[in-house]
Amino acid sequence: MAKRSLSEQLDDAVTATMANQSDTSLAAVTPRIASLLRIAGELHDLPRETFKARLKAELLSTVHGTGEGAAAVPSYGKPLVTEDDIYARLEELAAAPKFVAHDVAAALSDLPEMTMRFLAQLNQCTIGVSRGSTPSHWERHPGGDELLYFLAGEADVVTLADGGPIHSTVRAGSVFICPQGLWHQLRPRSPVSMLFATPGEGTQASAAEDPRLEPGGKGRVRAPRQSAGRGRRAKDPTLVAHDVDGALSDLPERAWRELASLNQCVVGLFRFSGQSPWERHPGGDELLHALDGEVDVTVLTNDGPVHTSVRAGSVFVCPKGLWHRQNAPRGVTHLYATPRQGNEHSWAQDPRHES
Repeated sequence: MAKRSLSEQLDDAVTATMANQSDTSLAAVTPRIASLLRIAGELHDLPRETFKARLKAELLSTVHGTGEGAAAVPSYGKPLVTEDDIYARLEELAAAPKFVAHDVAAALSDLPEMTMRFLAQLNQCTIGVSRGSTPSHWERHPGGDELLYFLAGEADVVTLADGGPIHSTVRAGSVFICPQGLWHQLRPRSPVSMLFATPGEGTQASAAEDPRLEPGGKGRVRAPRQSAGRGRRAKDPTLVAHDVDGALSDLPERAWRELASLNQCVVGLFRFSGQSPWERHPGGDELLHALDGEVDVTVLTNDGPVHTSVRAGSVFVCPKGLWHRQNAPRGVTHLYATPRQGNEHSWAQDPRHES
């Protein structure tokens, strides 16, 4: 059997320690890091999964090196309940480090009912997670489309179109796009956990029975093509749930499948192993959500390359215009949102120096 690398041994040992297994995991690593693992073991009873995720990232960062090129450690912030909470968190995100992989499960782990957390910015959207089991208020987003990725539970999404309300059933493992400007409401059939990308500019909320009839409710807005009749199930492709597992079932390696559009981006699935070419997206940020496997993302910045490990269940935003590439020796499957226009690719050692 091939000898495992130091980082692989450390990852296994930290995972075993966090899972409250025995200290035998210390025997699998060198004395240089055993003391760090003992500290992690002493702290494993702390209740917050977000703390555990941050501790694990810091331990890994210590071994990999915390000098230039080390990725920042994520900060998930407190659960958001009030409007003041939301604005304060948006200010934090504006100053937060870039090139961070956010663990979605850790962000959801201690999240109370009917609250949310913001993780990162993606173009005009905010990426976050939420939980809920009761109907939401009505809302609309004049600033763009909204992406909902259901991680657990099931809900009806009701969209108010010109032809009447359209009901779309969305189950765990499905992606749904709420079209720009249309009022919509979530009605959970069971407790729901979601990853979302929501445009903030101009967002409106309403508790009215029909928010279009309120002052400023915009009685007529952009409607999807061929909208269904009053109260009927959605038939238009813009108002249906996209089954991620079904789309992956016959997807070969080094292949991708488009699911939907999200503003200037295409949403899809990509499965590959090995190293990708360098790429950059002048048209906007790119979202990567690793569904399985693990990938190292290298981003070329003015201060040098930054390396970030993105594990299954994590989200990562590649900033607009920066060259980046991925290396997945054991393979990875992504849910992605990538700008459609102006993308560039290169196999050069440093694409910034190509003529």
